[in-house]
Amino acid sequence: MGIISSRELARTFENEVGGQPRAMRRWAVSLSDDTLDGNPPTEIEIATHLGILSWGLVHPTMNYRLRKVTVNERFGDSPYLVEVIAEYGDVTDNEILAPTSRTHEWSFESARQEVPALFYFDDTGTKQPLTNSAYDYFEGLTTEETMVKAIVKMNLPNFPTAQIQSINTLNNASWFGGPTYSWKVNAVNPTWVEESFNGNTYQYWATTCELMYRQTGWVMQLPDVGWNYLAGGQKHRAMVFDEQNAEWVASANPVGLNGSGQQKLGAPAILPRRLNGESNFTALFGTPPE
Repeated sequence: MGIISSRELARTFENEVGGQPRAMRRWAVSLSDDTLDGNPPTEIEIATHLGILSWGLVHPTMNYRLRKVTVNERFGDSPYLVEVIAEYGDVTDNEILAPTSRTHEWSFESARQEVPALFYFDDTGTKQPLTNSAYDYFEGLTTEETMVKAIVKMNLPNFPTAQIQSINTLNNASWFGGPTYSWKVNAVNPTWVEESFNGNTYQYWATTCELMYRQTGWVMQLPDVGWNYLAGGQKHRAMVFDEQNAEWVASANPVGLNGSGQQKLGAPAILPRRLNGESNFTALFGTPPE
């Protein structure tokens, strides 16, 4: 019982604007006389006989790759003939890999967000605290900043514990063209999947990770201002001179500090403050496409 012979039929090809090209090969496969008495050959055995078992095989005369196989029984209404159709087209390397061997898929989108306005760049390109000409700090100012969201899709054999634990962390080293602390893990969404591929069943976690790039970085740049200052190891209330009444009074606005708690007459120092932990983005999400 089994396959006696096969004969390739006429080939066809079709394409259209904006469509997927399709190169078709067809065979008539002859089965033995005792096919009806028991188990006919399996689809895997037929595909093996014709040499079309693996996805991505290149068409004999065209630069297209195998993407679909169809087996039709009772070809020409004969129980001893099977029609096999192999369809070739544009196939990526990723599509023909087993699910857990596929490379990560990347997509990007930009979005504008409102953020606190804490500093500005002067004519020399130097970052300066955002104050008025008397060095008083502006409270509550906001601005818009365009950020880039990267969506990374990956198939992992085990639950993505490390990726989930990295939520809200920043890149601990330069990554994908951004300096340290310019990328942040926004979300990690795993889904349990069972997929049949090439006759095998694969179980894995299809995981989507959302990363956000901020050009100015995720470390807050805070003007060092306050109503108090340090002197002689003691905290003192910041005072200003009231010329009308010729007396010192408590300042109604925060005063500039030098980064060490001492009062400063000029522009206040800028205090970098990182509110998030850090993680190794290369180990967690791989190397981005170039």
